[in-house]
Amino acid sequence: MEKLKVLFIVLTSAATGLALSLFLLALFISEDLSPLDIIIQLVIGNLQTEIPFIVPIAPLLFLTTILASFVGIVYFLVIPEIRTYYQADREMISDKVAQQIRRTLNSDERKIIEVLEAHGGTYLQKYISKEAELSRLKTHRIIARFSERGFVQVAKKGNTNEVSLTSLLT
Repeated sequence: MEKLKVLFIVLTSAATGLALSLFLLALFISEDLSPLDIIIQLVIGNLQTEIPFIVPIAPLLFLTTILASFVGIVYFLVIPEIRTYYQADREMISDKVAQQIRRTLNSDERKIIEVLEAHGGTYLQKYISKEAELSRLKTHRIIARFSERGFVQVAKKGNTNEVSLTSLLT
């Protein structure tokens, strides 16, 4: 938020300086009118032909610069912070979901998940069955159930399958 305040002050100062310099330039150009008369004519909307065209443009330029500043501030500073906030919420929710899923697993299923995690989340099915000390059939059935539930992805690799954990359990 500190960056936001500094950027707002800099942009507001720049816009004010630009508008003020254009207004002063217009005052020097129209020598017969006082600054108060020009401001009153601008507010009332009774612009006379002797006022140069730059005078009505100065406040309009000031307002559009301020509006563009606010849009820039929101786009570049606030929106990334909102994304980060929601991303943290999603990660927290996915951690809770993973914990709840893990609580429902039986001991054989936990063994398979532990073997996959020990190897970075991806491992060959034939080695999973050996390391988990489960039969090939039991390993195949558990991995098939995991695949149906979306816990793992299975890809054919020669005689065996390559099993990868999905984001639900990581």
